Amino acid sequence: METKNFYLKSFQLAHDLSEQQIQELGASMIQKEAKKGQVVYAEGGEKKIFLLVSGKVKISEVNSSGDEMIKELVLPGDLFGDVLLHYEGPNYEYAEVISERAIYFAIGQEQMASMMRSNYSLTINYMVKVNEKFKSLENRYVNMVTKDVKSRLIFCFKEWARREGKKFGDKIVVKNSLTHNDLANLISTSRQTVTVILNELKESGDINYNRREIEFSPIMLAS
Repeated sequence: METKNFYLKSFQLAHDLSEQQIQELGASMIQKEAKKGQVVYAEGGEKKIFLLVSGKVKISEVNSSGDEMIKELVLPGDLFGDVLLHYEGPNYEYAEVISERAIYFAIGQEQMASMMRSNYSLTINYMVKVNEKFKSLENRYVNMVTKDVKSRLIFCFKEWARREGKKFGDKIVVKNSLTHNDLANLISTSRQTVTVILNELKESGDINYNRREIEFSPIMLAS
């Protein structure tokens, strides 16, 4: 329980909560762990809300042609799952771990709603996180319909650098959990096109890309 509360205190969801409120929230959540390739939830959902503690998860849907479309990349501190309380419509997405390992907390949708009714700070924190989530999805949609493929990929790179990048000298480095195929599914293009664009960015010195990490030049991030 102490470890769970320690994690919660580091996330926006528990901001301004008292020690007792954090303990109550932690007691209501189940801690789980999954390895790369394991599914956190499948199509249809479980009416549960998840908080990612460590690792990375992709949220995807499969279209009528059987092609995967990656909707979102979830990072530590993010909420995912059935975050729209009282929503009764269909849920066609699934969540899969793409890091070597992931730890996450799970809580029933109704249980979270019940806690929020008596906890103003938790309600505000939850609304902030959900608003951030959908604003990010909106920005991605605008990026998809207004930019060419190369610009879409660079937009995604800039977002990763901003959210999870670590500075080494004048470069920003992020851990790479995505295959070329994942990148293609994220920006709605072919794997071959992604490979061509990555090679162009490597040759121009904008990035240094391998299976473990991506290194971004300050010029690319500033453009």
